[in-house]
Amino acid sequence: MSTEAISEEQFLREFTKELHSRNAAAFIGAGFSMSAGYVNWQELLEGVITDLGLDPKKEHDLVSVAQYSVNKAGGNKHGLTRTILHKIGIAREPTKGHRILANLPIHTFWTTNYDKLIETSLEEAKKVPDVKHTLDQLSTTRPDRDVIVYKMHGDVGDATNAVICKDDYERYPFKMGQFASLLKGDLIEKTFLFVGFSFTDPNIDFILSRVRAVLEDNQREHYCIQKKITKWPNEKKKDFKYRQLKQDYFIRDLKRKNIQTVEVATYDDIPLLLEKVATRFKRSSILISGAAAEFGAWKSNEADSFLYDLGQALSSAGNRIITGSGVGIGGAIINGALNQLDNAGVAVSEEHLMMRPFPHTASGKPAAKSRWTKYRKSMIEHAGIAIFVFGNKKVASGKTVDSNGMREEFDLCVASGVVPIPVGATGYMAERLWKEVDERFDHFFPNATASIRKSFAAIGKPSTTAAKLEENIQKIINHLQKD
Repeated sequence: MSTEAISEEQFLREFTKELHSRNAAAFIGAGFSMSAGYVNWQELLEGVITDLGLDPKKEHDLVSVAQYSVNKAGGNKHGLTRTILHKIGIAREPTKGHRILANLPIHTFWTTNYDKLIETSLEEAKKVPDVKHTLDQLSTTRPDRDVIVYKMHGDVGDATNAVICKDDYERYPFKMGQFASLLKGDLIEKTFLFVGFSFTDPNIDFILSRVRAVLEDNQREHYCIQKKITKWPNEKKKDFKYRQLKQDYFIRDLKRKNIQTVEVATYDDIPLLLEKVATRFKRSSILISGAAAEFGAWKSNEADSFLYDLGQALSSAGNRIITGSGVGIGGAIINGALNQLDNAGVAVSEEHLMMRPFPHTASGKPAAKSRWTKYRKSMIEHAGIAIFVFGNKKVASGKTVDSNGMREEFDLCVASGVVPIPVGATGYMAERLWKEVDERFDHFFPNATASIRKSFAAIGKPSTTAAKLEENIQKIINHLQKD
């Protein structure tokens, strides 16, 4: 790792905070689309460079090369437009990285890419993107939009107006200056993640420099993901060291604009790192699964107190609680969370407490099982961790049985990658689920320490006090949120 780069843990910790604060934005460069089958700028202009009689391996000032092509054509951009349509006009599937970003709470995307991968991935995530690539679009708002996508260099559907050659860049401040102003404002107000971006674009460099000049030492911190320098086959050691040194200087220069770099070993590691961001973010949303027609060895007031304190403690730690308001469980959990939010002076919203009471009847008839399954899935998709407590119900005969609804929620959580924490000490279905997880502990908690193993054992013992249950549950959660 470069001595100038920050650690992966620091990046995950800090950028996740920005996601929770709804301050995050993303800037997508051409490199991010390559795994979808699109080309980078070098490959896009390879034929253009060859037609000019130049060597693609030697040409790096691609904006100038594009201008040479326009000059050769007597000022006509048709050849470049045809190149864009030929290389980028084919619709392709979004990459894993695009889909991860689309599902995060990022409400502002910027890109210099012409392709439609960002908006397609957002639509797949059932979000409404408001795409803007012309000045006229800036003054209109798409109804019910969830995300704004600024395509500051144009769109493949309008290739004739794409920003690609020197003429376009030189005219940009005059013809498209409002885009530059909006980006400058977002760079001041939001925390950006740059992915697939080389920082060689003159427009972006100019805007970043203006932000630095205005704010000097008070710039907002941003992040970028870069592949670290690796040794090429048969490369001489001195040449490798030289490239490493240049990357260190480059990363240090980005710091001048308050852009921190996190490195990955290969380009394939970028979506893996983004997946860790998504996991870290989701694990602050905790589903409480439970229902209780009776409490077994627990006295009713003891169970109520335990659940109230658990809801309060989870909320106090900054977690979002998700609950289906299960019988005998939901009220205490919700009251604990509400008390914490009230004491903290925080207005209640779904960012802190997501309540999804189950539809027990529909038009006077019991709700269909398929509807309940779909309903459970809609809750679980927001969670990263699930706590299971008690889990019983009374059937028509008056007999108390273990909750099959909790069983289904457990299975859905496991299938979705949500980490289960069954509190076996509460008995009933939670006890059965605790035994299942205990038997596969290393699968569910692959990086657990001996201390976490001990905490999990404690929440399975009926002799563990309510206070100790809460303490050990929180230890397990803290471990998962840093894992």
